[in-house]
Amino acid sequence: MHSFNCAAAWTVSQLEEDTSWIHVLSEPHQNELKNALLQFKESVATNGLAQKVREGTLLPSKDNFILPTLGPLLEQAQLDLEEGCGVVLFQNFPLDCSEDDSRLMYGGMLSYIGTPQPQTVMGELLQPIQDEGQANLYERRGSKHHLGLPVHNDGCDVVGFLCRRTPLSGGETILASAVAIHNEMLRTCPDQLTILYQDFANAWQDYMYPEGRNTEATTLPRTWSAPVFSERDGEICCRYSRFYTDRAQNFPGVAQMSESQIDALDTFDRYINDKENWQYRRHFQEGDVMFVNNHVLLHSRTEFINGEELHNQRQLYRAWMAVPNSRPLAESMKVFFGNVEPGSQRGGVKKEFMTVS
Repeated sequence: MHSFNCAAAWTVSQLEEDTSWIHVLSEPHQNELKNALLQFKESVATNGLAQKVREGTLLPSKDNFILPTLGPLLEQAQLDLEEGCGVVLFQNFPLDCSEDDSRLMYGGMLSYIGTPQPQTVMGELLQPIQDEGQANLYERRGSKHHLGLPVHNDGCDVVGFLCRRTPLSGGETILASAVAIHNEMLRTCPDQLTILYQDFANAWQDYMYPEGRNTEATTLPRTWSAPVFSERDGEICCRYSRFYTDRAQNFPGVAQMSESQIDALDTFDRYINDKENWQYRRHFQEGDVMFVNNHVLLHSRTEFINGEELHNQRQLYRAWMAVPNSRPLAESMKVFFGNVEPGSQRGGVKKEFMTVS
């Protein structure tokens, strides 16, 4: 084990002082998005692709969504996500249009960052993050209720969020540098960090069933095992969702975690939840587009309360992306990601789950 000296290893105060990761879209940028949208719609109509667009399984590409000046900024953001602090924010995205049009313009921006991966077994590439009343369900999805979420990262290289509406109160976005916390644990509790380099059993996300039965119609094991921290070719990767690690403990045949393993996870959680040093918070504003590198940063949100009026009802659109400049991943990540080579198409709902009916 060793420390990782990189821009993604930031503390709260360092990220607050550094504004280089925040960009404001100008009026010309907004006009480029709107003009590109018109051209994309014409292309869709000409090629008979309207149904796929309506189903959410087709988004714009760089070839049919030309952004002459904004495009290079987004391509630089792609580099910054991997080589910089791991987060990029674009403010002032145009929302003076229909929800469908804003989704397509957002999709056009995504094409300059990476390739969207499916988020549902139906192959949907964008997911609305909004309260749909699932708070009291055991099998609730984090994207469909108003409660706060444990800090975690998603199953993709980069996650993107478009904020269309904000809530009446709450709903703070949380970011934490897994790299910085790794370095601090190496300094203060190396024995516990060593344990986080060991395999932990994890349940698959409940795309179909909450009890791990997603795998019954596939060749996949019921759980998958991987360390919280891994390294390949000098690049660190953090893969963490305590919820699914704890859920796997309820499955028959899964070895129970030792006290030292539980203690190591609890210690990691304490660092993650330290708002003074490691847990950065900010409120999304309408028109914010945020991209986060899932291999180096963790994210979450606090509980939120919606208002009666639509404009006070929180709505984000999430994208899971594979990016062409992604890092190599350790072999232990292969079951989860499918491909661990740099720049590969990976992440999102696994193709094995897409076949489940």
